[in-house]
Amino acid sequence: MAHDDTPAPAGTGTRTRTAEDATPEAVGAPEPEPRTGGGLRARVRCPRVLPALLLVLALLAASVTLLLQVLHDRETDRLRTEATDTARDYAVALSSFDYESLDANRDVIAARSTPEFAGKYNQMVDALRQIVTDGKGKATATVEHVGVESLDTGRAVVLVFADQQATNAVSPQGNTQKYRMVVSLVRDGDRWLVDDVDTR
Repeated sequence: MAHDDTPAPAGTGTRTRTAEDATPEAVGAPEPEPRTGGGLRARVRCPRVLPALLLVLALLAASVTLLLQVLHDRETDRLRTEATDTARDYAVALSSFDYESLDANRDVIAARSTPEFAGKYNQMVDALRQIVTDGKGKATATVEHVGVESLDTGRAVVLVFADQQATNAVSPQGNTQKYRMVVSLVRDGDRWLVDDVDTR
């Protein structure tokens, strides 16, 4: 029996599939899942992480601000206390004297004054020395009220209300005089010095 060697028309023949031709659809294998790289995760997480980071930074800034305010308030309170104590002690020393020890009292005043104001006080003592000595004058003082009018790290103005009890040869029973003092202070290192006193 003769064989027909005429080639089959293109597209009409059959062809055996090889392994290379196999596809997932053909063999029924599941398709691979889409790859999720680090870049995708970073893009997904970034919108969530950023608000949290900003919140942490805001809380940190608020904490630092609060701490600085607390430290500033403490320093201001310390300076205020020292200024009022200095002004109170100075007013008592300034309003107290004893004709038998004028120089001792002057040394106390000078030690708590700026050089300029100490010079003014010395001139006043020298001018009144003879009058106080001849009149046997003595005086003591007390301070009832002290208040800070203004305060910063370098200067302070303190209001002092002092009562002076004075005696002398003419008035041995003594009398009481009330003074309102405006004490100006300047900061010198770790202490306050009196720079001026306005007595009213």
